Amino acid sequence: MRGTWRQRIVCIWCIAWSCPAYAMMFVPPLEYPKDGYCYVQNYVDVQPESGGQDCYGLARSYEKHRGTDFRVSYNAMLDGVHVLAAADGVVVRTRDGMEDTYIISMAKDVNGQECGNGVILDHGNGWQTQYCHLKEGSVRVQQGDRVAVGEPIGAVGLSGKTEFAHVHFQVTHNGTIVCPFSGEAYMASAEVPDREPLWADVREDMLRYTSPQLLRVDYSDFLPDSSRDVLRRPRFTQVLNVGNNPVVFSVVMAMLNKGDHLVVRLSTLDGVEIAKKVVDVTTFTPQRFDFVGRKDSQNFVGKTLEGCVELWRDGTQLVEHRSVVAIR
Repeated sequence: MRGTWRQRIVCIWCIAWSCPAYAMMFVPPLEYPKDGYCYVQNYVDVQPESGGQDCYGLARSYEKHRGTDFRVSYNAMLDGVHVLAAADGVVVRTRDGMEDTYIISMAKDVNGQECGNGVILDHGNGWQTQYCHLKEGSVRVQQGDRVAVGEPIGAVGLSGKTEFAHVHFQVTHNGTIVCPFSGEAYMASAEVPDREPLWADVREDMLRYTSPQLLRVDYSDFLPDSSRDVLRRPRFTQVLNVGNNPVVFSVVMAMLNKGDHLVVRLSTLDGVEIAKKVVDVTTFTPQRFDFVGRKDSQNFVGKTLEGCVELWRDGTQLVEHRSVVAIR
């Protein structure tokens, strides 16, 4: 369910009108990007003493994670993705001016500023929301401002303690962390009213419990150092001038389950397989980087190669990708 944030507000508040007056209702805290993906990478850890568990009883969280991470592609972040007020409210605090960079490569300590650039809104009746990791220079509200539901308050970024482009959305009621997907508290013993989803419209695409995601494929004449190198590159080229370098097909996947069967393959257009990797996933994997390639790329100059990705789960194919690159 996509559309402009103004169109969504009209639809969402029509739906919310039929909800109990005491229930808190939120819209997703960001617009759906024009390009790339948008999905929940991490949920609130509803069992913080057991190593990380989401509200669905699965492992899409990590220990003591207090919010919901809505992830977008690196290129979408560069293009600009609005972060939206999830409900009417008043700005309590803001921070801006922190640079956008992966925490692994960050030169300075972010202790005490893990949220990065952010905004906190107060919605009344004990409810507050926090928005973290916003893009440097994007925060467009200040303390005391009144904002309407769906109003842009910043943009998705990479500031603070983060390893991927996303907005960390955190909900509290009277100081207690609440999972917006279930109404469940961060600590099971805490009292939280209305243990029901807090979303005005659960049909929104980005709110669905995510199937495996193919985040990015890329062709290169070198071996990338990590998934970050692949995710940050411009959209993949369709022509590769290899010279004396290898030809490499790289793949970044997300949300893989134990037992998944992953196949990454590089072939000629007439069906001759020149490189292949097969992986049987042994544990839940939030993100995975794989590649195949050939050092003897000169043997394929003048030809077109096809990269293929397949993911199978319980005998059902969930992902199939095919793309081509011309070798010059």
